[in-house]
Amino acid sequence: MSSEVLSPCSGERSACVSCYYGESTAILSKNGSFDQQRFIAPPLPELKFYLVGKGSRGPECGAIRSGYICSNPDCSKPHYTAFHCKRKACPDCYGSWIKDETAKISARLLSKTSLNQNRGRRLVHIVLSPQQSTAPVTRAELRALFNEGYEYITEKGAAGGAVVFHAFRATKYAKRCAQGAHQKTWAWIRAQLHPADYYRFSPHLHLVTFVNYMKEPKEGETWIYKTITDDKGHVVDFMRKAKREKELKQLIGYLLTHAVIREGEEEPLHSVRWYGSCSYNQLKITEEEKTAFIDPIPIPKCKVCGSDLIPFWEWIRSYYGDVIWGGMDPPPFWDEIQDALDRYPPPDDYPEYFVGEVK
Repeated sequence: MSSEVLSPCSGERSACVSCYYGESTAILSKNGSFDQQRFIAPPLPELKFYLVGKGSRGPECGAIRSGYICSNPDCSKPHYTAFHCKRKACPDCYGSWIKDETAKISARLLSKTSLNQNRGRRLVHIVLSPQQSTAPVTRAELRALFNEGYEYITEKGAAGGAVVFHAFRATKYAKRCAQGAHQKTWAWIRAQLHPADYYRFSPHLHLVTFVNYMKEPKEGETWIYKTITDDKGHVVDFMRKAKREKELKQLIGYLLTHAVIREGEEEPLHSVRWYGSCSYNQLKITEEEKTAFIDPIPIPKCKVCGSDLIPFWEWIRSYYGDVIWGGMDPPPFWDEIQDALDRYPPPDDYPEYFVGEVK
């Protein structure tokens, strides 16, 4: 049920919005006041969600480990990095997850194969929503929601694309506060001490999809869709934009900032799905998406001798056995290598041999 919170943007009190609804009854006394009130809550749903990045860190996330080592066998100085779990639930790593997913989604949609298969179609952003009376509360109903949504929008004229599931919608109050702070709505919500006070349970699908001619939604249908338009009321078609890749990535990245994780089961709920002409049975993994998030970064150099660094475990596979069995003399930093293998804390001077950034 609702409760009051202090507004961070106006200082006023506002009512929080519950995710779930029940029925209430009241008895009106003769003097016009309510003598008695009863709230009948619905059964608790099986499905509970939270926003990406609002979970816990993975084991040892942020720990300093030997990630690199000098490739010169006569040196072999370990160099150190911060370990990252790369989980979308992690408050430190979800940004990297969003960056990688955005790159892969954009690369798949705009790959040569995808563009050839969807030649002559527009690439648009559609919000697809079921009636709230049919909102899923069980796992089976959630699976049915995806299937029914795909069937409905395909019949309307959508050919296929990427789908991002959202469990929540921002309250009007949150939108006003974000606007007053000159921030995007979900960026503002995520920055609040209690983000859940500013959104409500309202499952829906965001589609970045190729479309043909779209039939208008009809009154009384169990689904409703809205094609996103610009300030002038024109449908935003990413196929016609000169900067389509940049603007497509901006859209996808923003959609992923408020994707959700199912409580207790992170992996089974895919944040991004594919359907129709872009599903994996019609469009195999493209070469563009295989390399989409591989940044061409310079090979780091050893801060002792200047040789190239290689991944720590690559050195272990190449040289460790030779040292153990006497085929190679122990390198100068052998004790430090052994400590790294035994997962002891790094030496006090590790910042001098640090590679990368600490998140």
